[in-house]
Amino acid sequence: MSTKLHLSCLAIALLWSAATTAQVEQPAGEVLAYDHDHPAVGTWVGRSTTSEGATPFVMLEVKRGEEGDYSVLITALAGGLLDTGCADIEATDFDFAFTIPGINVRFTGTISEDGQAYAGTVAEVGGEEPDDEPGTFDLRRTLMPGDLPEQLAFSGELRVQMMTIPMTIVLARTPGGNWVGHLDVPMQMLREFPFISFKQDEDDTITADLPVPGAASIEVRIDELEKRLTGTFFQAGLEMEIDFTRDVNYAYAELNRPQNPEPPYPYEEREITAPHAEGFSLGGTLTIPNSEEFGEGPFPAAVLISGSGAQDRNESLLGHRPFLVIADYLARHGIAVMRYDDRGVGASRVDDMSLVTQATSADFATDTAAVVEKLKSVPEIDPDRIGLIGHSEGGLIAPMVGQMRGDIAFMVLLAGPGTVGTDLLLKQSELFLRAAGRDEAAIAMQDTIRRELYTLIAEGGCEDRVEELVRRLVEAEFAAAGATPTEEQMEQGVNGAKQTLTLPWMRFFFRYDPVPALKETTCPVLAMNGTLDLQVWHEQNLDAIERVMKEAGRDITAIRYENRNHLFQPTETGAFSEYVQIETTFDEAVMADMVNWIQEKVGE
Repeated sequence: MSTKLHLSCLAIALLWSAATTAQVEQPAGEVLAYDHDHPAVGTWVGRSTTSEGATPFVMLEVKRGEEGDYSVLITALAGGLLDTGCADIEATDFDFAFTIPGINVRFTGTISEDGQAYAGTVAEVGGEEPDDEPGTFDLRRTLMPGDLPEQLAFSGELRVQMMTIPMTIVLARTPGGNWVGHLDVPMQMLREFPFISFKQDEDDTITADLPVPGAASIEVRIDELEKRLTGTFFQAGLEMEIDFTRDVNYAYAELNRPQNPEPPYPYEEREITAPHAEGFSLGGTLTIPNSEEFGEGPFPAAVLISGSGAQDRNESLLGHRPFLVIADYLARHGIAVMRYDDRGVGASRVDDMSLVTQATSADFATDTAAVVEKLKSVPEIDPDRIGLIGHSEGGLIAPMVGQMRGDIAFMVLLAGPGTVGTDLLLKQSELFLRAAGRDEAAIAMQDTIRRELYTLIAEGGCEDRVEELVRRLVEAEFAAAGATPTEEQMEQGVNGAKQTLTLPWMRFFFRYDPVPALKETTCPVLAMNGTLDLQVWHEQNLDAIERVMKEAGRDITAIRYENRNHLFQPTETGAFSEYVQIETTFDEAVMADMVNWIQEKVGE
């Protein structure tokens, strides 16, 4: 499961809520200076409008090198883009165009005569069926604090339910006296993410919007000595206290991820697109072992299946990229690896978003099956030695794919579920509440409410009773956190939690039992779990997988790793708050065991 499954209903509502619709405003009465010979250079913020009517926020950072070459980084969180490099850049006077690789979307536009606006069209290019109706974009030139001589950086922690999020707010005034600012959150890989629509009241209260999912904003004041920033952070109906101190020598704290591979790689990387019967395609990266070291092949291959939530091909989380690390390790040991963006993410574009919002684990299994089918046509891959490596929900999906296809050579289940979803989530909530220091009475009360609520939702029970139970659960969570919600906060929490808990994916997961699929799995299976995995508890799930498959006479190897968490990191408590602090992305001993087992079962 991704982080979504272990957070409280309130935090789930915060993470899943729709993107803000706040408009981007130019600083009042101010025309920003720019390079008239190269007007595209600078930072641009605004919105694009897709052919489906969505209006995601877009930020561009355009630079020009000493050799005269341009570079473009684009951030559009709604599209899974974060400081993504662009290609095929064309600049002629005030006309400027570029393409986002992978998803093959091209921005083509013109900069206004005063150099303050950049507008044009967004269209899919290449492929068999490019868009007939392009979208549009309208961006405004902006200044970032780093562009100005004096910045005020304030660092502190935002407390959200069971999480503590370190962050820094950086503010500065433009030559015209208007505020600009950005937010840095290393654990979420946000760097220089802009605040927009700044306003300052007569009492010097500063308000600004943060164009991220959840309609976030701040309302703050700087003390007279410019040493403290106090106020409130608003998101999805929640109000979180800001009490940050001045960080005079502030520098962005880069997350140290020593396992992230750096080019040049000793293997080939190839972009692969797999067509799906529903009319969309899944894009990803295939790593092929070095022929000089391992021969020409064909090679055994593993398809990586991500956990719950919209994941990119690297299963990126809190600065970690587990699937990138696993693919690198396996390719260096003679095993090809295919990792792909989930439907609706990155290069796996879906025009009909109902195929994302209404999808269940069973639907995602068809995605993996389509990727396997495509992989069988790659000359360097042995079609008889293609296996699956599923993490968390991916470990639930892998046996489903085995049932569908019947030609899977092996499976590795990393923290895979072995019990009905309702029971797994109840245990998960209990463990995380205990790790957060909740007393046993509060844990027991929430367990009682959750058990009835989850069962009722799974069975499609009375909507009024569902809402009543959701309200009781949200009230219990506020009380356990020692918080007294406003009426607005309460309604936001209830509505957000109810919307999330009644999604088709949730309904399916609540009632799905993985046992029948595990019993029917005929290929060798390696099941692995950490003893401090609080999201998929090993005693509940690994034990069940091993027992069920042994009773069915299947080839099962089960390994548990002491003091490893849900990401297979070395950990002290298994708490989610440790994920970002731990530098190890994925324990190398676990990857070594995977390689040895795969080679034993299907050969090198």
